[in-house]
Amino acid sequence: MYFCTDEQSKNNNNMKKILLLILTLAVVFANTDAQTTKKKKKPAAKPAESEKPFELPLPPRSADCFFAVNLPLDSAFGPTEPLQGFGYVNEVHRDAQTKNVFDGEHNTVWYKIDCPYAGKLIIDIIPKSEMDDYDFLVYKYTDKYFCNRVEKNRVKPIRSIMSAPNGNLKGVTGLSLKGAAANLGKESTEAYGRFIEVQQGDSYIVVLDNLQDGGLGHTIKAEIYTEHTPLYIQVLDSLAKQRTTANIRIKDTDNDREVLNLTDVGNTKIKLLPHKSYDIFITKQGYFNYYRRVSYDEMTGRKDSVLSVRLAEIKIGSVMQIKGDVYFDIDENDSVSVLPDSYSVLDDIVKNLNEYPHMNIDIIGRISTDGMNLTKDTENSKKRADAIKTYLVSKGINEDRIFTRGSTKKELNAQIAEQNKKNRTLFPSCEIRIKSLK
Repeated sequence: MYFCTDEQSKNNNNMKKILLLILTLAVVFANTDAQTTKKKKKPAAKPAESEKPFELPLPPRSADCFFAVNLPLDSAFGPTEPLQGFGYVNEVHRDAQTKNVFDGEHNTVWYKIDCPYAGKLIIDIIPKSEMDDYDFLVYKYTDKYFCNRVEKNRVKPIRSIMSAPNGNLKGVTGLSLKGAAANLGKESTEAYGRFIEVQQGDSYIVVLDNLQDGGLGHTIKAEIYTEHTPLYIQVLDSLAKQRTTANIRIKDTDNDREVLNLTDVGNTKIKLLPHKSYDIFITKQGYFNYYRRVSYDEMTGRKDSVLSVRLAEIKIGSVMQIKGDVYFDIDENDSVSVLPDSYSVLDDIVKNLNEYPHMNIDIIGRISTDGMNLTKDTENSKKRADAIKTYLVSKGINEDRIFTRGSTKKELNAQIAEQNKKNRTLFPSCEIRIKSLK
């Protein structure tokens, strides 16, 4: 049997305390290391979908001539996703007779450009990476056998730009008004070839090749330089009073040819050619359709060539577009009616009301004023609103869906103040607003 003295017992207790402290610290450090190890092994968070760089998908088979992408004029196409391979058929290859083409396709996409009018065709090709080496050929399209002829080298390109990338331009290439040569070989550092004189009805095929495997995409823009007056279309939300996007379609009224057809775009520039007029159709989901006819003669010489399109959302408080002027007649009994010249304008409102039977409207009469008798002006503006209601009801619209009022004295005073500022009389159009939605 072993007995401890008091001194020995004290020493044993001290040793136990030291051992306990060491064990505690060991556990703490072990937990800390484990947490640190877990943090190191945690994978990096993936970028949100909204943070990923935008890339326009190329249509299927667009690496082959038969499936060339229709390239719209005057608007940028891209940036595209990367080009990968030459598709199912390697159509372009060099031989003894055809030397100003690729020695073979690497990573290609084919584009088709239709020319709605004559002028100088210019092209800009902007790579996403300046390390990429984009070459391109331009052929004049003939008929449905064109692609077969290209594959058999029976048609030669009218432009061949295969120059080495110009470091100062970061890989940008194309055709320009200042370009001098139709063909640029790899020994050249000129980035741009000469424009092409095109005629109305011509079509051209562009085959774009990236020599760099694993490269990035590009943006391409084609334009026909000719005499024109520019028109900038600015799409606005009429209620929110801010810019928005929409689908824009434009047709030449002479031949019903579609000039432009863009989806979900904002500010857009179009060319109005001499002695031409155009129908502009703008649509957006949840909004009333917009239509306007414009002409070259109407816009030429104007300081402000901006068409501000205020789209009315199908929402309480939105102002419906009246596509034209409404004219009124006053008889000897001081009764007001709509003149026949305005029937087609109001028929468009009838169409909207039939398309949206759950919608009730408020018609607000507007009238010119000199401020001499605001009470009378309010009464007469109310008569105008009632006259519009009478016409809409005659076309089968339930009168319970239509409410009317005239301009208030406050609104008329604001109108007078605006007249004084502009130093001219204003002739405001009546307004139709969405009052309620069932």
